[in-house]
Amino acid sequence: MSDRITPFFLLILSFMLVVNCGRKERTLFEEGKKWEMVGEKTKALYYYELSLRENPEYDPVLKRMGLLLADSVESIATAIFYLEKYHKQKKDDTEVQRELFRLYLTTGYEKEALEILEEIRFQGKKETLEFFEASYLCLTRGGKQKEYLQSLEKSPLSGDPYYAPWVRACETK
Repeated sequence: MSDRITPFFLLILSFMLVVNCGRKERTLFEEGKKWEMVGEKTKALYYYELSLRENPEYDPVLKRMGLLLADSVESIATAIFYLEKYHKQKKDDTEVQRELFRLYLTTGYEKEALEILEEIRFQGKKETLEFFEASYLCLTRGGKQKEYLQSLEKSPLSGDPYYAPWVRACETK
């Protein structure tokens, strides 16, 4: 009788461990999101880090960590690390693509920025692609900078608060 109980017991125990671990990483992630929503970035990062200790591949946390850290000049390398890890799992996330693209361009990783540009070329909307191409060319090529800047200024995205700094960066280059 005990021989039949042992395999069944082990199966149930394994299942409960998997479910419990999944809940813990999710619970910690949700706690981090609560802190992020009220502007407590440090507390949010703390809970996100705890969640990653439970599961280093938990993609919602990778994304949030990367996006939060991207705001800080001192944390750009770490932000890129988390966003790249997330991007390997979720190639079609436009928010992560644009943030990686921006970080790559501002840190001089042209090859990596071009890879993101190629992904956008096959996935994105025409106006987004044109804006990204003009940004890339304006920030990496010196020749026709006024032409690229005019293209950026005419874009419907130039009024978007997220993209406006790209236009200013091109103006000051």
